[in-house]
Amino acid sequence: MGAMRALVLDLSIPRYAAALVTRRKIKSLLYGRLSSLSLREVPEPALPGADWVKLAPRATGLCGTDLSAIFQKASPTLSVLQPLPAVLGHEILAEVAEVGPGAVGRVKEGDRVVVDPVLHCETRGLPACAWCEQGVYGTCERHFDGGGAILGYSRQYPGGFADRMVAHRSQLFRVPDSVDDDGAVLAEPFSVAVHAVLPNLPRDGEQTLVIGGGIIAFATLWALKQLNPACRVTLFTIEPYQREIALALGADRVLGPGDLLHLAAQELGTRELKPILGRGFLVGGYDVVFDCIGTERSLGDALRVTRPRGAIVLVGAAGILDRIDLSTVWSREQRLIGSVYYGHEDWRGQRRRTFDLTLELLSGCSPGSRLVTHRLPLSSYGEAIEVSTDRSKHRSVKAVLTP
Repeated sequence: MGAMRALVLDLSIPRYAAALVTRRKIKSLLYGRLSSLSLREVPEPALPGADWVKLAPRATGLCGTDLSAIFQKASPTLSVLQPLPAVLGHEILAEVAEVGPGAVGRVKEGDRVVVDPVLHCETRGLPACAWCEQGVYGTCERHFDGGGAILGYSRQYPGGFADRMVAHRSQLFRVPDSVDDDGAVLAEPFSVAVHAVLPNLPRDGEQTLVIGGGIIAFATLWALKQLNPACRVTLFTIEPYQREIALALGADRVLGPGDLLHLAAQELGTRELKPILGRGFLVGGYDVVFDCIGTERSLGDALRVTRPRGAIVLVGAAGILDRIDLSTVWSREQRLIGSVYYGHEDWRGQRRRTFDLTLELLSGCSPGSRLVTHRLPLSSYGEAIEVSTDRSKHRSVKAVLTP
């Protein structure tokens, strides 16, 4: 096999320490020439086995998880699931370049496919663990074997920011002709949203709040409206251009900028209770709140605007958050729910792979052209990082890298 270009993140402890010092001052140091991130030549991967397929990425989305890893904002707790060095990129639209004999019939050369990047038991050639047996691949017990949890964070298998990559047959899903490239490259983040929404789907008329103005927030809004158009969805964000997108995706109302507690009290026709010190909370509140940011402020607000016995779903990748007051969780019997990746979903009496269901929904309503705001070649990865970290300046939602 020859060499290929790949965007590699290779972090050492000294570089990690340097990143903590410099990231607030000169961000470009974290993805420039002297950083842990580089576009370099690496060996092109061979097919690991008969059930594997070689892919030529057509477009790969730059994810908030990638940015957290590059800027060293992710919790070190999950470093055991993200072994480095790794070729990044897990939001993958690709073309099939070579098919192993065991994958014949699943795909053929030239097919457009999206990739479920989770490295579950079947991809390792092992019997299903208890979680994989249930189709809950995101919590596979083999994620801790050192090989990584997903493509894009694996020493062994490169992600989509490369000229070539490999994937197991079980990870591949043909893209319908009715879904264009911009819609297809969103299949991964939209599957994240479908997986988070379905077990927590609001009933008709229930008041639902989505917090955030990035791709996961818009994907969650889209999934809510696709899976139950009768639920009432409010989205809170701060940028005017994000407001326009939310309304186009079906939001019943958009709040912000401003203080969420005050705005929510006005929308719901209730009032805010004021404690002796600190922020208050609402009398009543939303039935379900999806926090699609994962910061101290967003989660704190979510807890304060959720009704008693309501649910807060963590779709944004919250990590180490200081000064989070959990008083409302126990005093109002709220449910704080985590969600990760995708797997199988129960939908209309059927058990479906999340990606299958997402592609079906995208076939009927794909907002890709509205949400993919920047398309850049792999060599311009630095510019993609810039537009993704200064979204207000660039009016960006999703940046994708192409060959």
